[in-house]
Amino acid sequence: MTTPLEFSYDSPTRVQFGSGSHRTIVAALPECARRVLLVRGAKAATSAPVLACLTDAGIETTEHACVGEPTVPSIDAALAILSETTVDAVIVCGGGAAIDTGKTIRFALAHGLRTYDDFSKLTPDTMARPCTVPCIVMPTTAGTGAEVTSNAVIGVPDKQAKISLRGRGLYPDLAIIDPDLMKSAPASIALYSGLDAVTQIFESHTSNAATPFSLALTSSVKEMGLPALRRIIEEDDQTAWPDLAWVAHVSGLALANSGLGAAHGLASVIGGQYDAPHGAICGRLLIPVLRQNLLRAQDGTVVHKRITSCVSDIRHAFPATSDNDPFSGFATWLDANGLPHLSDWAVRPNDLTDLAHKGMNASSSQKNAVNLKHKDYVRILETSL
Repeated sequence: MTTPLEFSYDSPTRVQFGSGSHRTIVAALPECARRVLLVRGAKAATSAPVLACLTDAGIETTEHACVGEPTVPSIDAALAILSETTVDAVIVCGGGAAIDTGKTIRFALAHGLRTYDDFSKLTPDTMARPCTVPCIVMPTTAGTGAEVTSNAVIGVPDKQAKISLRGRGLYPDLAIIDPDLMKSAPASIALYSGLDAVTQIFESHTSNAATPFSLALTSSVKEMGLPALRRIIEEDDQTAWPDLAWVAHVSGLALANSGLGAAHGLASVIGGQYDAPHGAICGRLLIPVLRQNLLRAQDGTVVHKRITSCVSDIRHAFPATSDNDPFSGFATWLDANGLPHLSDWAVRPNDLTDLAHKGMNASSSQKNAVNLKHKDYVRILETSL
């Protein structure tokens, strides 16, 4: 085995997976639970089946809707509204943005925090302390895998950046993953979130910090993601949702134990400076990053083999349309399905040098498959414009 034999892994969240499993939500609550906070996405219809279960059981429910990705102002506004709220549990039913928001609010309620600034005063020991308020997460998109990670990504508008809260206390107690809750997602959301999951799997698989645990996870699903996503987007194939939901969930487990790579490093920087969906950025960067990693990896090494296996997965799902470019079929498909380029979010050629510098220093980039130079990051961005 070429992977280090000394490693650890975290997986403290209990998981229930399966179609229709959202109907177990009431049984999953503590026996004494009578009041809950439901943190949901912008569209109430997506979480309506869960709310119906709670209402039928006589559970008093306060709703908080997330209208976009979490930011310091949005978290502060939520905490101000909920400052007098006492709940027995926090339920999150939404996509990655709602999940990060819900995990942050739950931690704040459990520890009596009034504003986001209070988080900066906490010690790592406090961030690692289990919360007394139970948290149940129910993802409605097949994307981030945030239901099993110990971090929450928060935007800081005045700094045009994103920061990541980290600590064992952010882990949900239970994740209920019901593919049925994902089926109403618009095609663009399904595409963007699915590309995020696929990118996470590939970057975790090739990460320089991969472990036997993370590799066992990624190896088991890395061939599944793109075919499932293609069936959903092209055919509206409802039977493909369990596969994509499983890939997304495994991607969260894997990245929590291996880290990611340059696509996510650059995406964190771009997402902080431009109004662009995280999953769409990752999808646009995936091919250029793989291409540059393949160029810089030494032929015959373990990391080169891992990268080429990901390239093979892409070619299997999207046969190449050019003999000289193994990514050509996938690139054509992404464009045909309307995946934006960086320029569509107002990224300009003059921005690339600075973005490349910030991206190569981002935390995710430190786990990239190979050590890319500044010129590599510039090249990745140039081919993504």
